Amino acid sequence: MVKGSLVLLGGEPGIGKSTLILQICDKVNGEGKVLYVSGEESAEQIKMRADRLSINNEDIMFLGETDIDVVNQAIIDMNPKLVIIDSIQTMYSEELSAAAGSVSQVREITSQVMRVCKSRAITTIIIGHVTKEGNIAGPRVLEHMVDTVLYLEGERYFSYRILRGVKNRFGSTNEIGMFEMREEGMCEITNPSDVLISERDDNPSRFLYCFKYGGNKTYFSRITSINITNHLWLS
Repeated sequence: MVKGSLVLLGGEPGIGKSTLILQICDKVNGEGKVLYVSGEESAEQIKMRADRLSINNEDIMFLGETDIDVVNQAIIDMNPKLVIIDSIQTMYSEELSAAAGSVSQVREITSQVMRVCKSRAITTIIIGHVTKEGNIAGPRVLEHMVDTVLYLEGERYFSYRILRGVKNRFGSTNEIGMFEMREEGMCEITNPSDVLISERDDNPSRFLYCFKYGGNKTYFSRITSINITNHLWLS
């Protein structure tokens, strides 16, 4: 994460965005205060998840608020090193009459947060929900405003997740991160090929996981009843 950058993390609800972000907050332990703003979950819910993930960073400060004016004032008063907005669709500005989560609200709130944080060199991560079609207000209308766009993808019934960068003003987008959702949180998979074909030794005809990249989406699919003996074809 580049100092003072604005990062957008998108993904379907329940895919593990908040879990991944909490683990990031733990990794910056000792670097300064972290302000975690949640408009969806209470402090008790966040604390329960943090305990399950063994988060041990006393500099994480929680703010349960949806009014962006209150959030911006808290950022100014605290001056943290990292700000988390979870999620952008729950925030609203009284200056606009539109409902929270609308395109106009999301754009205005992001613009305000960007001005406050960038003027103070505060790194900011905005979480946004998208559907499989990507047509919900939020990430798709913010991609041109932020510095980095990340999408966390996967199937809810499988434990594997892919973190894919579709925009990065500070580096390449030719890499992906692969994780497995476990009880202790998101665990990095350093050798994805071993995981994806590990079942073959025990039962060659069990199943094969396939990844298909199309347009702006990376898809998971599981193909059953295919006999794989000595070769694996990828197209």
